[in-house]
Amino acid sequence: MELEWVDPLEEDQLPAVGELCRRCLAVDGGLPATVAPEFLGSRYTGGTVTALGLRDGTGTLVAAGSVRDRRGVATVTGQVDPAHRRQGLGAALLDRLLDVARGRAVGRIAVETEALTAEADALFRSRGLRQAFAEDVLRRSLEAALPEVPLPETVGIEEWDESNQGDFFEAYRSAFAERPGFPGWTEAQWVDWTAADDDFRPRYSLLARALDGSPAAFVTCAQGFLIQIGTVPRWRGRGLGRGLATAALARMRAAGVEDVFLDVNVNNPASAALFRSLGFSPVARRARYEEAPAEQR
Repeated sequence: MELEWVDPLEEDQLPAVGELCRRCLAVDGGLPATVAPEFLGSRYTGGTVTALGLRDGTGTLVAAGSVRDRRGVATVTGQVDPAHRRQGLGAALLDRLLDVARGRAVGRIAVETEALTAEADALFRSRGLRQAFAEDVLRRSLEAALPEVPLPETVGIEEWDESNQGDFFEAYRSAFAERPGFPGWTEAQWVDWTAADDDFRPRYSLLARALDGSPAAFVTCAQGFLIQIGTVPRWRGRGLGRGLATAALARMRAAGVEDVFLDVNVNNPASAALFRSLGFSPVARRARYEEAPAEQR
């Protein structure tokens, strides 16, 4: 079938991009949020974005990708319709996008994928890209029964509100400070990252506080999504994280939420084991690849 490049891909083609991404999501798995208009708009539209695609003889968009400037990095993303894979379209699309990225006045080039496959990994590596980050997307149906996980009697539980955001932050900082890639955010930065989105749910976001008033553990949640969970080091090994996560899931279930998703870094096997014990299963792997400096290629 004859294919035609659409270069550039204009903003009015965003619905077609959405249809393409939904077809990919149905086969590859991943987060439902990645096909939302807001998410796609941030990647395929805007002043720093260059988008292009391929359509078949019927006018159907069968591949699409973009380059956007993001914090001094030219970030590439793309999709190929599952029915048109293994025909070289992914390679052709990636090569065009990398040419665009190399023409940008930025320091680095990165490629993002929301559902990594073995074929995509091989393609990226063949273009001199190396994996810099990866996390698994896990899903749990709330139609299945939740485990009984009692919380320690020595802690109290409270919901997120303006008066305790600082304590949530202290629990987060203590729990994650030694993790690789810890960003060192201020309280304002972390609160903005956590709660600025309209999908954030204070009622499902819980803080465990010790009898002396100090934060012991926390969980933050959005609609159908567990954002973060962490336990202060001296409270680990008592089932507090597992109990707090179960309490948040129970609240979601009572509110009618049917499925819950979360991300867990591939270098965090302890968290992955915790979530598997709660009935979560992997559905996709998100990843970012970066181009090595010229002297290392």
